[in-house]
Amino acid sequence: MGKLIIPNNIKGKIISTLRSIEEDLPIALKRLARFILSSPDEVMVKNVTEIASAAGVGEATVIRLAKVLNYPGFKEFQLELIKEIAGKSRNQEQILDSNIVDGDSHEVIAKKLKLAISRSLSENIMNLDEKVLYPVADAIFKARKVFIIGVGNSCLSALFFKNKLCRIGIDAYAEAMSHFMYTSLAMLGPGDVVIALSQKGGSYETLKAFSIGKSTGALAVAITNNPVGKITEMADYVIFNGNEEGALQGDSAATMTAQIHICELLYTMVVSFNRTKATKTKQLTLQALSRDFAKLR
Repeated sequence: MGKLIIPNNIKGKIISTLRSIEEDLPIALKRLARFILSSPDEVMVKNVTEIASAAGVGEATVIRLAKVLNYPGFKEFQLELIKEIAGKSRNQEQILDSNIVDGDSHEVIAKKLKLAISRSLSENIMNLDEKVLYPVADAIFKARKVFIIGVGNSCLSALFFKNKLCRIGIDAYAEAMSHFMYTSLAMLGPGDVVIALSQKGGSYETLKAFSIGKSTGALAVAITNNPVGKITEMADYVIFNGNEEGALQGDSAATMTAQIHICELLYTMVVSFNRTKATKTKQLTLQALSRDFAKLR
């Protein structure tokens, strides 16, 4: 097993951490991680011996995984898992599995998609940290420039956030093409903010762009679901967004909704710092749109 960099506190993020490191674990630990991800309810009530037997691993492997995740022992790991699952289970619908399978009716699919989105938003709220949110929102409010990085579907979330900030007078940018992204980021400097949206935090284009922005002295902010991704190591601040998608639902609506929810939260906080200015600026943009529309009639 290569060196895994696990944050000292993954409270509320055990499941997302296991998802992120699963493929990098040795065989026995990987088997145990997959068992925990597929049957967390069993792990919450069984002892070490029972879990080891059900997962097909040794008892030492169960204890070892707890220590890999920086818990003193299995009991501490189990207690935090219980808290995490209990938090995600509140107000849960009768459909418990959001993974879409063959044979699901259109109504069941619709309900599972709704549940996936709801769970992602709930995970967002569980992960909120005011010690991160307020400094980031304040930096955006005071920034000379804000550049938002997003590749693939995350680009759509980046463009959404850029548009929201521009409408209240923040000099914000986002580029869909990596060539323009890299050259624009090189023009940032101290007092600017670079924000990277990346679900797994490992795509080459995102990491390169984020590295260029950070190297200029700009404040580096990551919005991701991966507590152990390379992007979290690079960031000055990390905001964790939720994720609830099945094996065939990569870049799902639930993922994008979770990202946009975080962006909308930061936008609203920035507005609250000077509501009068934000309202005035937004009125100017609305008037510009109205004038254009009037010319077409």
